[in-house]
Amino acid sequence: MRQARPYLFSAALSILLFHPITASAGAERGRLLYENHCTSCHISTLHVREQRKSKTPAEMRAWIVRWSGELKLNWREDELADVYQYLNNRYYKFPVETPAK
Repeated sequence: MRQARPYLFSAALSILLFHPITASAGAERGRLLYENHCTSCHISTLHVREQRKSKTPAEMRAWIVRWSGELKLNWREDELADVYQYLNNRYYKFPVETPAK
């Protein structure tokens, strides 16, 4: 299973990079997922501290994928994208990416 981790991580990250993020319902579900699974270790100041703050959308996505795997949450791609959307709307304000046509 350990050998498959890099491939799973790469596949999930690729899906997240090109997943359109638009629906506010997704951000609400992302908030619920984050609050239910992540706030036991995280406090809101984590996302605004310069030393720990994600600097790019890809970096934030990588953290979401990493920790969902570490916690064995088995989130689907749409759930990962919803958590990204929530965190982006709440803390990061990265530009919304649209897939290339």
